[in-house]
Amino acid sequence: MFSTEMSLFLSYILVISTFGQASYDHYRLPQTLQPQHYNLRILTHLEDEDRLSFSGEVEIELRVLQPTSNITLHAGSRLQMTSNRTNLYYMDENGNKKKIGVRAVERNSKYDYYILVLGKVLEPRQNYALYIQFFASFGGGMSGYYASSYKDQNSNKTRYLSVTQFEPAYARTAFPCFDEPAFKATFNITLGHPTKYVALSNMPISKKIPMSGRKNWLWTIFEQTLPMSSYLVCYSVNDFAGLTSRNDFSVEFTTWARASAIAQCKYAAEIGPRLLDHYERMFEIDYPLPKVDQLAVPDFSAGAMENWGLITYREAALFYAPEASSEVDKQRVANIIAHELAHQWFGNLVTMKWWNDLWLNEGFATYVATLGMQKLCSKWHAYAEESLENMMIVLNSDAYYSTRAVSQTVSRASQFAEQFDPITYRKGAVIIRMMHMFIGDTTFRNGLNCYLKRHAYSNADQSDLWRSLSDAAHKFGSFPKYLDVQTVMDTWTLQAGYPLITVHRDYSRNTISINQRRFLMHGLDKTMEKDNFFSKECWFVPISYASRSMANFTATEPRVWLQCDSQGKDIPLEVQSPLGAKEDQWLILNVQLTAPFRVNYDTINWKLIIKTLQGGDFRRIHTMNRAQLIDDALALSWNGYLCYKLTLDLLRYIKQEHAYMPWRAALDHLAAIYRIMKQSPDFAVFQHFMNDLLSPIYDYLGGMETEANGRCRHHHIAHKTLINQWACRLALYDCVECAVQYYHRWFISNDPDLANPVPQNLRSVVYCAALRQGDESDWNFLWQRYSNATVASERRLILQALGCTQIEFVIRRYLKIIFDENSSIRKQDISLAFGAIARSDIGFPLAKDYFMNNFSLLTKSFESNYRELAALLLQITRHISSPHDYGALKMFIDCHKKLQKLATRTVRHAVELAQVNLHWRQKQQAQFTRCLKDHY
Repeated sequence: MFSTEMSLFLSYILVISTFGQASYDHYRLPQTLQPQHYNLRILTHLEDEDRLSFSGEVEIELRVLQPTSNITLHAGSRLQMTSNRTNLYYMDENGNKKKIGVRAVERNSKYDYYILVLGKVLEPRQNYALYIQFFASFGGGMSGYYASSYKDQNSNKTRYLSVTQFEPAYARTAFPCFDEPAFKATFNITLGHPTKYVALSNMPISKKIPMSGRKNWLWTIFEQTLPMSSYLVCYSVNDFAGLTSRNDFSVEFTTWARASAIAQCKYAAEIGPRLLDHYERMFEIDYPLPKVDQLAVPDFSAGAMENWGLITYREAALFYAPEASSEVDKQRVANIIAHELAHQWFGNLVTMKWWNDLWLNEGFATYVATLGMQKLCSKWHAYAEESLENMMIVLNSDAYYSTRAVSQTVSRASQFAEQFDPITYRKGAVIIRMMHMFIGDTTFRNGLNCYLKRHAYSNADQSDLWRSLSDAAHKFGSFPKYLDVQTVMDTWTLQAGYPLITVHRDYSRNTISINQRRFLMHGLDKTMEKDNFFSKECWFVPISYASRSMANFTATEPRVWLQCDSQGKDIPLEVQSPLGAKEDQWLILNVQLTAPFRVNYDTINWKLIIKTLQGGDFRRIHTMNRAQLIDDALALSWNGYLCYKLTLDLLRYIKQEHAYMPWRAALDHLAAIYRIMKQSPDFAVFQHFMNDLLSPIYDYLGGMETEANGRCRHHHIAHKTLINQWACRLALYDCVECAVQYYHRWFISNDPDLANPVPQNLRSVVYCAALRQGDESDWNFLWQRYSNATVASERRLILQALGCTQIEFVIRRYLKIIFDENSSIRKQDISLAFGAIARSDIGFPLAKDYFMNNFSLLTKSFESNYRELAALLLQITRHISSPHDYGALKMFIDCHKKLQKLATRTVRHAVELAQVNLHWRQKQQAQFTRCLKDHY
């Protein structure tokens, strides 16, 4: 039985010593025991801000799988436990308990192990109960079980709440447990708290019991969970208001937030149940829990977390205020909710066996979210635009030596967090979409249904997914017999990078030859090649294509496959008469960007494509492929594979382009060039070139006019924002003048209760442009508006705009505010604010110097979270392109070995980004500038 009063425990805590070398020292838990069930009870203290803490007791029912004389589980160093309150009991078939002697207890701080050395061997198929009491103070971070706070608008007092964030490996910091995804178990959770608070957890409340000995306290007891991994356990004690969704579905759907902000949850409460219903029909598997709670947390490190039955969100990821938020904010909220609800099947129902296959969770949730968004919010064109964005991020981030495979060995806790990156999310989504395309929709859905049912309430790895999809492919005959899904997909998940497909047409024989090699942003820089790097990679590549004579861009299925031999070497491919394309007709590979690779054509084919793009029928080429051609051409010129004359000839067509996706592709690449050219005496030529490109589309979208007067239809809002940001940055036409007028209309009113006159969908442009031109009083005004803002999206927007100022002493002051522990800027928003400064022309050197000169103070502020610090470093190195700045970077890294050790990949990537920028400046800038001068 559990004790009814844990406060007695607090009076005589004796902390167990930590041994330098425990008896078990492997990064994975032993496979000798399987937890079956947890009885977890937590008492949370939020009344005294100087003594924010929790105490608890857990009883873990264990099944012995192999003979063992010790029990090894996880318990974080923050947890204080006593040996005399750690007991093991043998449980017979009738539920009777017999105490088992524990000879010694050890703690291994390297792996957070809590090891019980027993006086006897535990035999297989026997059941035991492990009982442990523990206590901990809430730390200052946002992981494990932690305290958050907010300022009550009516009383102006600080209110505290508690919440969990256990992914990837923080459940161990909240209670002793088997903290690996494969150790699934059921949980009975009980929370003790004052009666004025609400208690939430994964399951609905079973009952509430007054706490004996504590006036105005109670125990909230929750129903038993389904089998799940420890990282999905969630509980919170708060004083929030709840908004129950009105729906005709069997699942109760409630959204929780601060009472003063609950109105901002209406959209989340409306779209959530609709998405859940769509997924049930899509997967043909019912959501298995009786309820879904969505919880908006003021302090939250991730965007959101898919805890089963209690999904937690950062406020800006859940709040939408029609009177203040933009349409882009609304789409962002819907997309995040769609992602988290997709996890209820991919991640929660079926969980990866180990963190190397995290992409099975995150890749699927990212891709499936686009399908859900397209179904329910088709006006946003979410599927096409999200697919393109994912593809562009992969092609630009996965082209470095410092990248990694989608599935790779993970052997340290510090590596868990490194898995949450664009490779897991974006590349995972991209290769799932590719697979969806080449096996067909029927096979894909049937295979996923089989996979989910076969591994429900259990764990899987990528080979399990391949098996289910292969079975479906054979059933429906949708895949070539000479290939199997695993052979193809392993080449995309088990090796880093992606291929450059080179296409040479023999116009006299009407054939094309296709081969592959790994694409790297270093390109033809031979000094960067390492150990015959290119000879080791080969991918099975689905090749689809269209030609001018057969411009069928809906046929995304592969016409041929580029394959590898048994040694993993590329097998060159020759195709006879592809689609009957004649010598004067273009050929384009990778219809609708079905697979992640770049394509380089021979010069004649490039010129045929350019001729069509510059003509009146350029729309015969699909929008996504127009974006692809721009993206590939600029990337190939960046690293020396394609001359800039051809690329600029191609880019000239964009003056007649009205679609968003090609512009997004072009401006993403041109932003990197802008940062370097801004420091060049030839910047005026580049500015003229950019203004020439932008003028027609700026006019077409209505310039800085509001939506009522311009041509800004719903799906053009992101496009209009993108173009106007560039137009104001380059002082095109009236962009800056209009932005300043909007801003000063707001500034002059100087009434905090007066509605903001700046149009919602133009605010990101107006705020930044006005501060870029403005003085200190303009900055102070916006900072005051940040302090008074109650809409999360508006606060996020203002934080970024404040970094646009060009006044040095204001930037220095803002940097101090950002990193001040007593600042009103929450810790999760530091990266956002810092990145805005680093992106500005004046702010970059100041941000760089501040980071490097104050690194020891930042280390304390971030509680030695080197991953977050490395992410800040990455914000700086994206803008480094001079030998001087590169030298300073190298010196800084050499002086901070711990940063290198604990954030190895991020630091390596940061250095490589700077190297690539420096290489372009030294090797390609002169050619680019010559071509600009020839054109203009």
